[in-house]
Amino acid sequence: MPYSLSKPFKYFYLGFMVFSAIFHSCSGTRNSYRPDENLYKKNNQDFNIRSIIYHKNDSVSQLFVSVSNENLMYKRPDTSSWFYARLKVRYVVLKDVRSKQILDSGSVWLYDRQPEKVASRDLKGSLKMKVFMGNACTVDLSVFDLNNKTKNSKFIEADKTSTASRQNFLLKNSDGEVIYNYYLIAGDVVTVSSELNKQNSFRVDHYKRDFPIAFLPNSTREHLPFNYEPDSFFVKQRINNEFKIIIPETGFLHITGNNNKEGLTLFSVDNIFPGIKDETEMIKSTHYIMSTKEFESCLNSPNKKMAIDEFWKDIGGSNERARELLKSYYNRVLQANKLFTDHQSGWQTDRGMIYIVFGAPTNMYKHNWGEQWVYGSETQANSVTFNFKKMLNPFSDNAYILERSEYFKAPWYFAVDHWRQGHIYLDN
Repeated sequence: MPYSLSKPFKYFYLGFMVFSAIFHSCSGTRNSYRPDENLYKKNNQDFNIRSIIYHKNDSVSQLFVSVSNENLMYKRPDTSSWFYARLKVRYVVLKDVRSKQILDSGSVWLYDRQPEKVASRDLKGSLKMKVFMGNACTVDLSVFDLNNKTKNSKFIEADKTSTASRQNFLLKNSDGEVIYNYYLIAGDVVTVSSELNKQNSFRVDHYKRDFPIAFLPNSTREHLPFNYEPDSFFVKQRINNEFKIIIPETGFLHITGNNNKEGLTLFSVDNIFPGIKDETEMIKSTHYIMSTKEFESCLNSPNKKMAIDEFWKDIGGSNERARELLKSYYNRVLQANKLFTDHQSGWQTDRGMIYIVFGAPTNMYKHNWGEQWVYGSETQANSVTFNFKKMLNPFSDNAYILERSEYFKAPWYFAVDHWRQGHIYLDN
């Protein structure tokens, strides 16, 4: 049951925190985003960075970068009528996420000229990197808005251990433009090309699966193993180094050139994604802070929109407060979809669950084994730490599983109760 808080949990919370600080403390080298570089916080989502890595040959890989100009600062350098945005894109190739050993680095400048009324567009560029066949490394990508003096950063894993993995494929749309993500609208026709993968034919498996939402942080339930038998499959022949794929109405396609599980996965989404598509998804993504009775009542209601509105009005106490809570909660759902989607929507994942209820972590640490999220000051006894282990997932390189513990029960229900008392938990 997602929400069932008994009063004693509130009183035992502080005692739990003291124990939790000891239980979750860890030692060893770790690579940290500084607080102002925590990519899950609002101030690092001011402009959206999209990027992909494509392996061209045994020693060269290409980094494609696209940045929306929506929140960029435009300046007029002289008395002309034109305004300019200036970006610097810099990459550093590291041996791994904790290493200080630089294997390669480079940068490119992106400029945009606009009239006083700025039109929406993406600024795009690409850089060639030295990544040698057989290696896996980490790319530290930074984008600087030179007018606004702000910086956004992200880590990207570059996996060149095989010619069959997803980074050996390049996607383009019907206009010949590079596609920066694997979440595509049903009916889209995309061109798939590969220079390192020499297969002449590719098997395409089609999966139609419904996935459950994340278990609670204190749950003892075990994840069921994935059934890799597809619902159907077909074969595509390569012509002139490429082939075309039509995105299905539902599910996802997994493209492989051999009998192993490595390959390229393309996910079918509606044109609302990463937003919430309807009232049913709105209710399901609110399950984390609902009781089972509330959830079933909303889900089975003949007027789901009215039911979920009444839920927020009840916990908010007023229409104005309900609107504020609703806006904040579903914005987190949207951001979770942007940040954490793997083979299922981001709000359904472990990181999505924690992000929606707790907000962005105070500090986030990248390890070779995964991510560590810290809430509160690490020097204080009332901090909480969540460890997310990176999973080997043939469909996505963005799959992480929370290391669950019964000790998360108290902080979880404390955060949930905060929402249900009409307050946004950690609005950061």
